[in-house]
Amino acid sequence: MLKHLLFDNDGTIVDSEIIAVRATLRLLEPYGFRMSEQEYSRRFPGLLERDILAILKEEHGVVVTDDYFEQLRALHQEGFRRELRTIPGMESIFRSVRVPKSMVSNGSVRHVVQCLQQVGLHDALDGRIFSAEHVARPKPHPDVYRHALTELELHPSETIAVEDSPTGVAAARQAGLRVVGFLGAAHIYEGHGERLAEAGADWLAADAGELAGIFRHLDVL
Repeated sequence: MLKHLLFDNDGTIVDSEIIAVRATLRLLEPYGFRMSEQEYSRRFPGLLERDILAILKEEHGVVVTDDYFEQLRALHQEGFRRELRTIPGMESIFRSVRVPKSMVSNGSVRHVVQCLQQVGLHDALDGRIFSAEHVARPKPHPDVYRHALTELELHPSETIAVEDSPTGVAAARQAGLRVVGFLGAAHIYEGHGERLAEAGADWLAADAGELAGIFRHLDVL
């Protein structure tokens, strides 16, 4: 019996990943780096910005100024203020599920709170926010999911995760969870579902409608 749901935030509840991708690519242009939104999304789903930058330095020789991350945060905030929305259909699901729900994100607690507040869903969060800030290693390591299970006093069989990235799916699976791979965000590209399945997703939901069907089958909606 499911007692709790664990949602990723970016690309699962809020359609933020495409905003972040565009901000990063815009900021990297002066350094001579160019890549399509689709290719960037395919290469770096769910990774921390610092880890992406390390890969770009190694593969493309990209070396940024000391204020790069400050500039990137400013661009993210500007984009989120102007464009951030829930993924179509996810607001209804988030408000309607019949078991408590928590957030499990590589993003900071502050970021998750700001996202939920901006889209008007913070009042619907009846669980907690678990962040990579709380553990030694971010997703794709299982640490943040194991931390959530410990804090919520849950066995892996009593909850499932909803994730949009292979990174997140891998983290949840390594923690012993069943996972819904979600494909409803704007940054999703052709072939992404296969990557989620390869990472271990137990179900794939093309959009909120399919996710609702899975939740009804599991008797949580």
